[in-house]
Amino acid sequence: MEADKLGRKKGERLSIVGRRRAKEEIGPEVKEGIESANWTDLMLKQAASIANKIKADAILVNMETPTDIVPFLKTEGKKFKVIVVSKKEISLKKVGGLRCNIIILPDVYLTRDGYLKFGFLAGISKGILSKGDILVCVGGHLEKGYMDTITVLKVGDESEILSFAEESPFPGNIKSEVFESLLTLVMEMAYEGREGKPIGSTFVLGDHENVLQYSHQLVFNPFQGHTEDLLHISKPEVRETLKEFSSIDGAFVIRDDGVALAAGRYLNAAHHGEPMPQGLGARHSSAAAITGVTDSVALVISESSGRVTIFRGGSIITTIEKPTSPAQKPATVI
Repeated sequence: MEADKLGRKKGERLSIVGRRRAKEEIGPEVKEGIESANWTDLMLKQAASIANKIKADAILVNMETPTDIVPFLKTEGKKFKVIVVSKKEISLKKVGGLRCNIIILPDVYLTRDGYLKFGFLAGISKGILSKGDILVCVGGHLEKGYMDTITVLKVGDESEILSFAEESPFPGNIKSEVFESLLTLVMEMAYEGREGKPIGSTFVLGDHENVLQYSHQLVFNPFQGHTEDLLHISKPEVRETLKEFSSIDGAFVIRDDGVALAAGRYLNAAHHGEPMPQGLGARHSSAAAITGVTDSVALVISESSGRVTIFRGGSIITTIEKPTSPAQKPATVI
């Protein structure tokens, strides 16, 4: 009997030790996965509740797989639009009766605000969002796969995210797919640079006749003499060519239908608006000036910081910062 009791106690002690060791051996990745699943579910439920209570026009959410978003889309009494911002082609075709708007992000690392700003710009260009819309944004660590932040914004009124005076920050003739394609290209160029070196460049999109009137060639135009069907910015070879020519001084001019018309263009228009914020120089001033006298939008990459600044009507509508990626270590300050 004593031997049996001792055996049982020893077994219980071993069992307790085993459980403790099992807990200790659960890595941070597993713990984070358990927490992140709970966080994402909670964030989505709360966002839907807030959207219904404040009668929001849309919810914008970062999501990489349809697993978490499907239950969210089935929210009872849902009266708001759902905008999914993702780096992957999320297919919801197999899920009957579910509707959402998908915006594909460039495959580069961005800050939380960067993801949000890209979603705003693409949503407005597509006509999904309009000035004055109330938007509930669900964000977090996109690369780690969980949501942890809810923000409520009014489109066009939030100066730190996206601010514009007109009904839309884009000229009417520009197609949404052209703007998104150019914005994606610019974000890739800003993040990757060229051959390991940072680049600075300006792209002017729309109202090409007036833009060409207010500018002149600094070098021979590499796009002249080629048929238009070979010069659309959606073509991989054209995108690669634009990256190659990014070292040329001057601006690129892109027609509103996406055809690259010129590179190395000096913008003649003078900037008479508000002074540029500290740290922005001649490239940004000329972009502001050309959008002030033409019906165009300009996207500028800062060579010194990798920041992307977008101009319309002579003013900055938004700025997307280039962050340090998780794989990169910040330079040592001496």
